[in-house]
Amino acid sequence: MPDIGEGIAEAEIIRWLVGPGDQVVEDQPVAEIETDKALVEMPSPATGQVAELCAPEGAMVRVGERLIVIDDGDDGAAPTPAEPAQSVDGEAGAPPAGSADHTPQSANGSGAQKRPLATPATRRLAREVGVTLEGLVGTGPAGRISDDDVRAAVRGAPQENSSAAGAAATERSLPESGSHQPARLTEDQRIPVRGLRRRTAEAMVRALRDIPHTVAMHHADVGDLLALRKTLLPGAEAKGIGLTLTPFLVKATALALAQFPMANASFDDAAQEIIVRARRNVGFAVNTPDGLVIPVVKDADRKPLLAVAREVEALTAAARTRTVAIEQMQEGTFTISNHGPLGGNFGTPIIRAPEGGILGFGRATPQAVVRDGEIVARTLLPISYSADHRLVDGDVVIGFCQALITLLEAPVQLLVEEG
Repeated sequence: MPDIGEGIAEAEIIRWLVGPGDQVVEDQPVAEIETDKALVEMPSPATGQVAELCAPEGAMVRVGERLIVIDDGDDGAAPTPAEPAQSVDGEAGAPPAGSADHTPQSANGSGAQKRPLATPATRRLAREVGVTLEGLVGTGPAGRISDDDVRAAVRGAPQENSSAAGAAATERSLPESGSHQPARLTEDQRIPVRGLRRRTAEAMVRALRDIPHTVAMHHADVGDLLALRKTLLPGAEAKGIGLTLTPFLVKATALALAQFPMANASFDDAAQEIIVRARRNVGFAVNTPDGLVIPVVKDADRKPLLAVAREVEALTAAARTRTVAIEQMQEGTFTISNHGPLGGNFGTPIIRAPEGGILGFGRATPQAVVRDGEIVARTLLPISYSADHRLVDGDVVIGFCQALITLLEAPVQLLVEEG
C-alpha cells in the first residue's frame, strides 16, 4: 500500500478490479480504495500476472502493508505470501469477494474485453443493484457510463447477470441521491458499515467524545440577499455559472471568520496549543448516496463572489460523482452545511476535527416579525453555530454570529473585493 500523502495512514479496499491469474499493465487500475478523504482507483505498480490479492474487499490496509503480488516474469525468488489483513468481519484469509470471475486484461486489450468507462461510484452503484456494466452504452463524455445509465438499465430490459443478481435488481428499488433508506423490506436487513459511512461514523464519534460543543441559534433576514441573487442570476448564467445560495453562505462565513479569528482556530490537544489559522478555507457539505462529502473553497474571503460560485458548482459536481480530488478536500479551517434545500430548520451540527466550528443553515421561509412596532412578513434564515468551547466563549460565539448576520442582511458587502 503506497503512501498517498497528507497524513493518510490507511485505506479500505472497496472493490478489486482484477483477480489472481489476470494480466495487468503498469498504471492499470487494480482496486478501488477509499480513504477518509476520497474514493480513488489504485494503479498497478508493474506489468505482469496477478499472483495474489493480499486482503479481501472491505479490509482496512495500512500504508506499507502488502496489497497485491504481481509476477513480472523475473527469475528472482518468488515473493513470500503475505499475512492476510483482517476483513470487516474480523476473518483472516477470506478470499476477496468477486475475485473468482475477473476477465484478464492484456496490455493491448486483445484477448480480453475492454473495461467500460465509469467512475468508482457508478461501479459501486451497478454492483449494488445487480447491473453488469459490460454491454451498457454510456451517455457521458467519451462514452462514460453514468448513474443515470445504470438506473435506466434497472428500469429497462434485464441485464446478463446471475439469476440471484437479476432478482435483486428487480425486487429492490434503486436508491436516489442522498437516500439511505432501504425500500420494501419484509424482514430486518443488516447493512455493512463501509467506505464513507464508516469514515463518517468514526469521525462523528471522535468529535462528540473529544470536543466540548456549544451551540448558538439565530435568524437572519435574507430578503435582500435573495433579491441580490435574483439580480445577479442572469449575468452568472450567461457566464455558465450556477448561482445557488451556497456561494453567498461560503463567502459570508469566510468574511465573518476574518473578523473573528478565534472562530477560525483549532485546538491541538497533544501539544496543548491553540492554532489560529491564517487562511479562511471553508468546506461545504455535499450530500451523496454514500454520505456527506466536504470539498473546500480555499481562501474564500479573498475570492470574488462569482469565482466562489464557479468553484462551488465544480466541486459539488465532482463530490456527487466521488471524483473530487483529495487535495480539494484538504486544509479546511471551517465547515458549513446548507440543509435548507432538504427542508431542515435548526439543528446541532457536529464539528469536524481538527476544525473549531461549523455552521448549519436551514430553509429560508416567510415569517411574521415585528419591525418598528408593526407585524410584517420577512424571509428568515435559520442559523445554527456549533463551536469548540475550549477555543471560544460566549462573546466570540455571539460576536461571530452577529457579524455573519450583518453580512447576510446587507449582502452588497459580499460583492466588495479585497483591496
